[in-house]
Amino acid sequence: MAGAFVAVAALVVSVADGRAGRRNTEFLAHRDQWWNRWSWVAERATSQDEDQQDAAMIMASALTTRRWTTDDDTWVLHALEEHDTRRAAADHRPDEGNRDDLRHE
Repeated sequence: MAGAFVAVAALVVSVADGRAGRRNTEFLAHRDQWWNRWSWVAERATSQDEDQQDAAMIMASALTTRRWTTDDDTWVLHALEEHDTRRAAADHRPDEGNRDDLRHE
C-alpha cells in the first residue's frame, strides 16, 4: 500500500515538474522571439533610410496587434513613435545657419 502511495506521489510530482518545465521553455522561446522581432525593428528604425524606418514602424504596429502582445511590446512601440516624432521635428527645423556665414555676405 505504501508503495502504491509513493508511486502516485512520484507521478504527481513528475507531472507538475513537467508542466513547470514546459512553461519555462515556452517563456524562454517567447523571450527569444521577442528579442529577434524587436531587434529587427530597432535596426530599421534607427536606419538613415526612410524606407527602412517606414518598415520598422509598420512591423512595430503589427507586432502590437497580436494576441500575445505584452506591456513590453507596447512600451517599445511608444518609444519608437516618440523617437520618430523627435526625428521628424528635427528634420523640419529651419536651418539656423552658422554665425560665420554672415562674414561671407
